[in-house]
Amino acid sequence: MLWVGLSGGIGSGKSTVSARLAEHGAVVVDADRVAREVVEPGMPTLAEIRERFGPQVVGEDGVLDRAALGQVVFADEQARRDLESITHPRIAERTRELVSDAPADAVVVHDIPLLVELDRAADYALTVVVDVPAGERLRRLVELRAMDPDQVRARIGAQATDEQRAAAADVLLDNSGTVEDLHRAVDRLWEDRLAPFEENLRHGWSSWEELADGATPTENGRCRARAERSLRRIAGVVGGQGRVTALRCEGDRGGRCELVLPVPADADLQDPAVVRRLARVGFVVDRGLVLGADPRWQVRCRVEESSPGPGA
Repeated sequence: MLWVGLSGGIGSGKSTVSARLAEHGAVVVDADRVAREVVEPGMPTLAEIRERFGPQVVGEDGVLDRAALGQVVFADEQARRDLESITHPRIAERTRELVSDAPADAVVVHDIPLLVELDRAADYALTVVVDVPAGERLRRLVELRAMDPDQVRARIGAQATDEQRAAAADVLLDNSGTVEDLHRAVDRLWEDRLAPFEENLRHGWSSWEELADGATPTENGRCRARAERSLRRIAGVVGGQGRVTALRCEGDRGGRCELVLPVPADADLQDPAVVRRLARVGFVVDRGLVLGADPRWQVRCRVEESSPGPGA
């Protein structure tokens, strides 16, 4: 299974991308839909919200009154935290259920608007961000959806910036053109990257290839961010703090990085549970190395036992 995070600002066309991926066979888990589902009438989450915030946040029809609840939590930081403590565990539990129901060979796409704001990019094997400049998103929302310009500006201002999303993206999907252009870009993403990435993970294959002697490393800011994100993904499973030792970018063709990660002595790359968790974030284990399975981003990570600290 390939676990993909999909995000984008308001008006970016993220729903169009997720729908197109579903046409290709992806299993789409919509974070907003899950959040609505867990507070439906009769659900335990709604009962807890009513108990904490009072009957005025539930309408006579038994449906959550989001406007009334919003007036309470947006003005009170502790109230907002209380609400999150009620809803977030249920949302996470339902998300896990949906993912576990997916076939073993599925590409599972988590459509999550706040991926960047919540710093979740390293939780996925691949992060895809739908990219449209804020000014163009404002124009589309006002002209095509008849939204109030001031409200749109406020919502855009409350979200991550275009630059922050770009820095968190493994794939930056341009949607500044037509819907047909976007569909073609999604089709290429599926055929050239998502489908082969999933196949590699399913078979335990890496994408690493040795370079000819004399290859000159090159890098840029986004390439460096991708290397650091790869390191975070691996460290999130086996622990430790590592470093990027080599980095090479090849424009639209992708790139590669080499990493070194000192880990605690009890980290076991042969543990099936560790292997499964590494696969979830896009890596396979081969002869003591952690190798990337992404066909467009090659990673080789040497894992070493960390030296004991002073006084150990």
